[in-house]
Amino acid sequence: MTRSVTFQNHAWTLAGTLHLPAGFDPQRRYAAIVCVHPSGGVKEQTSGLYAEKLAAQGFVALAYDATFQGESTGEPRHLENPYLRVEDVSAAIDYLTTLPCVDKDRIGVLGVCAGGGYATNAAVVDTRIKALGTVSAVNYGQMYRHGWDGTASPQDCLGLRDVAMAARTAEAGGAPTQYLPTVPQRREDAPSADLAEAFDYYRTARAQHCNAPSKLPARSLAQLVTYDAFSNVELFLTQPVQIVAGSEAGTRWMSEDLLRRAASKDKDLLIVEGGTHIGMYDKPALVGAALGRLVPFYQAHL
Repeated sequence: MTRSVTFQNHAWTLAGTLHLPAGFDPQRRYAAIVCVHPSGGVKEQTSGLYAEKLAAQGFVALAYDATFQGESTGEPRHLENPYLRVEDVSAAIDYLTTLPCVDKDRIGVLGVCAGGGYATNAAVVDTRIKALGTVSAVNYGQMYRHGWDGTASPQDCLGLRDVAMAARTAEAGGAPTQYLPTVPQRREDAPSADLAEAFDYYRTARAQHCNAPSKLPARSLAQLVTYDAFSNVELFLTQPVQIVAGSEAGTRWMSEDLLRRAASKDKDLLIVEGGTHIGMYDKPALVGAALGRLVPFYQAHL
């Protein structure tokens, strides 16, 4: 059972899908989980899939479109502002606390890809988050500074701020919003197997969606390249943490970094054998493996 819902993040209206358990009883109070989508994704893709699966296990689960993205409001369209992405998570929790069917002391978060980084940052800030789960977590700033697989030189990204500021200056003078692709335009142009699969996911019938055109405004680059989703996790990330990554994911190093740095005394990293970064989004066996660890984790802590 699902319901289309809206809620506010300051001046912006966010669109969400509330996934309810089978046999939903409005008189009960349920544990709830906020599901945070990847950069460039929408609620109809992987975050919605995980929300659906979690609802089937008895949780109220909320998947939503980030500010500026999907069916949510905000201009320029598809802006990826990491600070607002984190605030979106708290706004989603604000909304859940208003629902009579949600136990406000039993709210968790699950983030996929960049959503995992934003969910982590939100857990550092928002103590209402009682349990944090991530799948194929990406710290977007780390990715820009060190590359998809962690092998790039941070010096290589310095010019991205100039690209962002040139776009802002042009747009201030009346130019249209300048966009950059977030996945390869052609599969054969992908520099890695992970990014070739990103093309498959976002730009073919596998998961392509009209509200997820795989682009972002160039002005986003300045905020993204200087951002750190894992800032202060050594001090403030004290909640239980379950991290999931694929053994074949080029981004696995960021999940390992989060495990190493988190202050939590109850933290775990599940490496799913054969899992790729994108495969963890929707491949039934891989999603099943992730949920096999995440469901009991949330049941124990919410």
